[in-house]
Amino acid sequence: MSSSVPPRPTRIAIAGAAMAGALAVCVPTLPAYAATGLVVNGDFEQVSTDGSIVGWPQSENRGTGRATVVDGAGPDGSRALALDLGDPGDKAAVGQDIAVADNTRFQAYRITFDERAVGLSGYGGDLWARGFGHDAVVGRISGDTGWRKASAVVLARPGAKAVNLLLALEQSTGRMLIDNVRVERIEGNEVGANVQPTGAVQLTWHFAALENAPAAYEVHRSTRADFTPGTKTLIDSVPNAWTAEDASARPGTAYTYKVVALAADGSRLATTSPETVRTPAAFLDEQQTDVLTATDTGRGARLAWRLKAGTKGDVTLYAGGPEVADGKLRQARRVGTHDGIRGGITLSDGHLKEATGFALTGRDGKVLATARLADLQHPRMGVTPDKLTNIRAAIQQSGTPKSTYDSLVNRVAKGLPAYNYRPGEAQASLAHDAALLHQVSQDPAYAQTAYDAVIESGRTMPFINGTAYAGAAPLETANAAVNLATAYDWAYPAWTDEQRTEAQKVLQRVAAYLEVSYHPNFDLPAKQSNWTAVVRGAELALRLAVRGDGPFDLQEYRIPVLLDAMGRHLDTAYSDQGWDQEGIDYFGYGLGVGGPGITGSIDAGIGALKAKWQRPAFANLVLHSASAQADNARLQWGVGTPNGQVPIPGLIFTQVPADQRAAWLWQYERTVGGSGGTYGLLNYPYGVAPQDPDEAPTAVREALLDDHGGSYLFRNRYQDKDDVLVGAQNRNDSHIGWGGFDTFALSLIGQDVTWARGPAKDYAKRELFSKPLIDGFPEKRSTDSVAGKGRTLESRAYEGQGGGFVSLDGHLNYEVTQARRDLAVDLRPVGGADAVIAVHDSFADATTHQYTWQLAPESGTAITFGVTESGAQTFLFQKGDGYLKGWVLAPDGAQLSVDKGAFKVTRNGTTADFKIVLAVGKGTPPVATADGDVLTIDGTSYNLADLVSHRPAEG
Repeated sequence: MSSSVPPRPTRIAIAGAAMAGALAVCVPTLPAYAATGLVVNGDFEQVSTDGSIVGWPQSENRGTGRATVVDGAGPDGSRALALDLGDPGDKAAVGQDIAVADNTRFQAYRITFDERAVGLSGYGGDLWARGFGHDAVVGRISGDTGWRKASAVVLARPGAKAVNLLLALEQSTGRMLIDNVRVERIEGNEVGANVQPTGAVQLTWHFAALENAPAAYEVHRSTRADFTPGTKTLIDSVPNAWTAEDASARPGTAYTYKVVALAADGSRLATTSPETVRTPAAFLDEQQTDVLTATDTGRGARLAWRLKAGTKGDVTLYAGGPEVADGKLRQARRVGTHDGIRGGITLSDGHLKEATGFALTGRDGKVLATARLADLQHPRMGVTPDKLTNIRAAIQQSGTPKSTYDSLVNRVAKGLPAYNYRPGEAQASLAHDAALLHQVSQDPAYAQTAYDAVIESGRTMPFINGTAYAGAAPLETANAAVNLATAYDWAYPAWTDEQRTEAQKVLQRVAAYLEVSYHPNFDLPAKQSNWTAVVRGAELALRLAVRGDGPFDLQEYRIPVLLDAMGRHLDTAYSDQGWDQEGIDYFGYGLGVGGPGITGSIDAGIGALKAKWQRPAFANLVLHSASAQADNARLQWGVGTPNGQVPIPGLIFTQVPADQRAAWLWQYERTVGGSGGTYGLLNYPYGVAPQDPDEAPTAVREALLDDHGGSYLFRNRYQDKDDVLVGAQNRNDSHIGWGGFDTFALSLIGQDVTWARGPAKDYAKRELFSKPLIDGFPEKRSTDSVAGKGRTLESRAYEGQGGGFVSLDGHLNYEVTQARRDLAVDLRPVGGADAVIAVHDSFADATTHQYTWQLAPESGTAITFGVTESGAQTFLFQKGDGYLKGWVLAPDGAQLSVDKGAFKVTRNGTTADFKIVLAVGKGTPPVATADGDVLTIDGTSYNLADLVSHRPAEG
């Protein structure tokens, strides 16, 4: 028999609901305030003669964003603040700091204000409370509303100097009105309920009246304001935490919350004052990913789904063999038809009929989501019997797996001193490594080490313990969370029941914090930032590891939310070629933390992220950008650094195309080797023979052309430190998160030298840019935002080699009338050089500018210039036995110079033309002849006025 029941019977979601429903907050009579009126000019009655708003000195307005005080716009006819935005890519925001009087201990504050939305579409407006250790978004609003009150309680952690209030409007258009902003410090036992438009109620509590910290807390909720907490009102229990999220509230309902503090023996220590709120009449549904899960319950299967907002009509569930989980339904049997975008069904063994693959189709018969039946036995993520067998055999003989394993053994043997991370993160990393060593060796000592480190991580993690504060608290917590998740999963079978319970308490506290953590970089609709990958990906790994264990249910509400965030991140942050605007460091960081959650969901049989994870060509991106030099030099874009480790090398094995796996392995052996860590050991392709990438499929050898991001990577070969790698960028796209001023940026590596580097995050050090500067700026608005409005006019790969041609338009990024680059990258040996790069950059504007064409080599590079060769001015970079020689054609009016280690060619005027050819190699540089716009090296001519026609012979 089967029974159709919703996964969370107490939660009702309204698909596609608007945010305009009232978020009315019933603020109770507030007890024991130590101070009131902490906000300066919270009623916005004071305006300076220059129009600035008294008391609100922080302005983050950009583009069409405006913050003004409007007479008569307040709820009582007084003045009010108006935030206006005409372009969702811009921002309107003002803020001020509220000083924390005593930062030796927790301080609780209640924030209240009146707000109104006027024609506000998109994400909406809100108050971002930040800078005190636990960011919160308060009063998020959109649509057209009357005046309403927003309220929240926030906790400033010990050491925090101020609570910053930022009234903000972004990724929206329209107007938000704000008035009567108040912040009051609370003494006593209080809980705050911060209602979100999605229907989630974020709870924060503080027991200032208790001298010692409670061991645990109970969260109680009732529709009666005068209720007494009891078993019928209990909705959650969390150990030693101060936050939780109620995701089971119903629309348009008034709820009163109380939190009860418990001693270690379970006795009640104190109860907070009540907090009453009303949820929106309709919940905002932000889900954009279809999710189906299939979980073996031991007596059958639990199937649950969460579909994209706005999905219409009935859905039909199919079951069958493993092919059904791949969307192949020809032999599948129909299980049933259901309505609603969220639902679930429990199948008995008899009704399951040994099915292992499942699919959900829409009313048009299209497959929406798929799942493979997965059980809840540990280990669940990454570790399988087959993998362990392969590892145990491989470490018996010399090779990369053995050196990887030995490296892990040696590191764990050294203990915490070998883990140079923050408190909590270090212990979690140790636990992660030790847990895998236990799985491989079955040595119980490693499981004990993992357990001890998990408990110590929970004890020392500063943010969930409230012993420190940081604006990036969600990141630091997530850094530990992903390793706590895998350590728990992998060591679980060896732990006692008591150890499992204590470890679950640690993960409960981390989960309680992460589910209410906030930062716009992962909460706004755009999910491209590494914050999304790190925070949401780590929480996904955690919930996959613990679901169904102890106090954790199957997480049928939270896991689809996290899968949606990660799915949207994969879809929008990475191009098909794997390019990410933030650069290779953040690519490695974001997916280094978030990747295990993605692969863990696939291990759990959930199909939502499988194709999304396999789409970006991460292996090919790294193959083209990471050199074989001993200093780990790599091509730069975004805020990527010039040297660093290969990003996510072990995880890339899980998504590299099959025909490129052997080539990736070849490069992995030479650039990663035994430093691949746990995922290098788990995902190593045992039984696959490495293949020289120079003999690999064409995609690995030819130019990597990405017109979406405006990123072009070229490599001449895959052999040694003398390999030549070239990167050209144009900033064709931009999104929330880190980004570099990359228009016309050049990155060049070869002969064991970085000939052209970028600044990473050191924007102020203009001598680190390798690109044209206008009036000393890398882009005209480089003191403001990065435009990301470049355009590719043409791009193509050259036949038989790794070079190619690109023509780029960057005038909107530079904000001049004309900015065009034609670039020919010829990666054949020419005249004794290993490669030749020909560049024609042309600029024009209505006003006069100083245009500086600049290359910044690595430190220690000798630079000379001034020798004339056949009418062209030359310059020469030398380091070791390598060289970069350059020719400046039509040099009249150009000034060559070196400043702070950077080579410059400078022109002044309303127009500027730079026709420059570069050759890199070892030994004696070639001699060239120049004839007008044409430079010839050993019989090969480069016409700088017509680079588009250059067709080099095959190399």
